[in-house]
Amino acid sequence: MADKQVSILKRDGTQSTFYSTYTSAIADAVSDDVIQIWADLTEQITLKNGVDIWIMPGVKIDSGSSSTTIVAPTTGDFNCNIYGQGIIKNESSGNCIFINNVNAKLRIECDYIENVGTSTNVCIEIFNANKFHLFCNRVSSQKGVAIWLGRYNVSTHTLVGFVENVNLNISKVESGISGFGNTVMITDCNGFIKIDEISTLYNRGHCFSHRAGEVIARIKKMTTIMNSPLGGISTVHVSQGTGEQKLILYFDEIINKFGSYNASLCIEHHQGTGIFIGRKVISISNSLPNYIAAIQISQESINVLPNGYLKINEIISTGGVAMYLNDFIEQITIDSNYIECNGAAVINSADTGANYLLKNAKLKNLGTSSDSKGIALDGTSPIITFNNVQIVTTGNLINLVSGSVNIKNYGLYGNKDIDNDHINLLIGDIDNFVFVPSSDLT
Repeated sequence: MADKQVSILKRDGTQSTFYSTYTSAIADAVSDDVIQIWADLTEQITLKNGVDIWIMPGVKIDSGSSSTTIVAPTTGDFNCNIYGQGIIKNESSGNCIFINNVNAKLRIECDYIENVGTSTNVCIEIFNANKFHLFCNRVSSQKGVAIWLGRYNVSTHTLVGFVENVNLNISKVESGISGFGNTVMITDCNGFIKIDEISTLYNRGHCFSHRAGEVIARIKKMTTIMNSPLGGISTVHVSQGTGEQKLILYFDEIINKFGSYNASLCIEHHQGTGIFIGRKVISISNSLPNYIAAIQISQESINVLPNGYLKINEIISTGGVAMYLNDFIEQITIDSNYIECNGAAVINSADTGANYLLKNAKLKNLGTSSDSKGIALDGTSPIITFNNVQIVTTGNLINLVSGSVNIKNYGLYGNKDIDNDHINLLIGDIDNFVFVPSSDLT
């Protein structure tokens, strides 16, 4: 079979003789031909405009070196499809796929894509492209980024790479082995993403970082296990980008849990628009107090402000804070059935204030000391609105360090009274039951 590895299905429907290498076959192929790969290949696959590739199910292609396994022309028109449920790998120190052509249109259907490499290698790197569509079971990078679409230069604050049209449909995306790992997926693109699970086992990066463009994503589950001494790395990250990015994320569960080191943020939102709709967000610590929150929404830099909407059934931090909300001007709505922490404060606004509407939420602090607060306002000029909110805590319902605050209240229930005269509920009072304190609330 050594000399019967590759053939060409000609555009007129005839079958070529067999070639021993892909390189010799692609040299003879012309537009509308299909290269057929019948056996494992160890060579670089250079794509040609208009020539599709079919890989027999179970067949593996691998460059066998530090060279990227699949590459494409960097200029001119380029349109190609790869299909057939094959396996794309790089078991040496290279990428699996690299595309850098603003005109490129590439669609891939395969079994899985996997590289070993180093922490600087990327399994799939689409630096620039017009279209990139991928349908597969798994994308895995042992040490580096698994999927990187587009590129924002954080140092120069410039967008240097972008993918205009993205469609991903993948069962699992992962990065990390003992001692190594990176952000699993970085997106500077427009498009749609459907992934069942993203996980990082040795966390030196995020599960998902969105930095530019508009993306609608349905990602069922994301899991970060904190085994990195770097610490403080969130699972979902909307930051380090243009400041105008937009992410609409539908999910079932986002988990950030301790491994060798303590848990960190599940969602970190510093710029652009973030709309998060899901069932559960949970940060699981192994030691208390741990004041890393499950969700942090805050300003990253001057004139780069976050805005958005959260509809999440449960937000839980087993540490001392569930949510940090700081330094943003546009009102963010938080619609959540249950928000829980164990210690400091369920929601903390600690810098120069925040602007949020808290809706249909029960806030519960499991801490047993008098310092266990419902909402802590340590900054200045927060703009807060309550609509059907319950707060249960051992300490203050609302703790205000200094100054005064006016809260628009359309329904607040607490297990105790508010004991600070500088906290003003602007609508209603105890006589018309807009605020109801009762020790029966648990």
